Amino acid sequence: MPIRPATHRASGRARRAALLDAAVEVIAEQGVAGTTHRAIAARAGMSTSTTSYFFSSLDQLIAAALHVVGERIVQRVDAVTAQVADAELGPREAIDQFVDAVMSEPEPDTVAQFEIYLECRRRPQLQPTAHRIMASIERGAAESLRALGVAHADERAPMVVALLDGLALHRHARPRAASDRLVITEALYALHRGFVEADIDAEAAAEAEVRP
Repeated sequence: MPIRPATHRASGRARRAALLDAAVEVIAEQGVAGTTHRAIAARAGMSTSTTSYFFSSLDQLIAAALHVVGERIVQRVDAVTAQVADAELGPREAIDQFVDAVMSEPEPDTVAQFEIYLECRRRPQLQPTAHRIMASIERGAAESLRALGVAHADERAPMVVALLDGLALHRHARPRAASDRLVITEALYALHRGFVEADIDAEAAAEAEVRP
């Protein structure tokens, strides 16, 4: 069997990547149920036979596209977490920086993320991708909380993620431009303040118990 030249392999990888990016955009616009070979190929500017060349089925193509979304989200979360932790910022500055990252998230990726969550019930093969996204975001939230001196970070991280996911869904259902950023920022700051106050109360109660 002849060995394909490196340029041919590079071209194939580029076309496959373009198909996956096109699939993410179509999924974000049409939902998984409305995604077809034809729509993806048209978005990528390729023939429908090209999708069949790289992927044996539409399900395989959709799963691969959603996996790409998952990896991009994981990489962005890890980068933001490292940035916040290394900068040794105060709560307000750290939250502002985190919100900057949230607001700059590409819309197709965010919509596709929730498509993954919704499709997990119907397509169990997507569960590992969904779990990887969730675990990454929770890990990032926990590390950020620890950097801000919040106790019980691992237990509290899912609360942060639930808040962010809920706000993201609302933001896409009813965009409110500039006020969206304020809502996210103040909600995160209020949650952080609640954690700190709860820790202070718990410490005071513990000290009261040991007093004679």
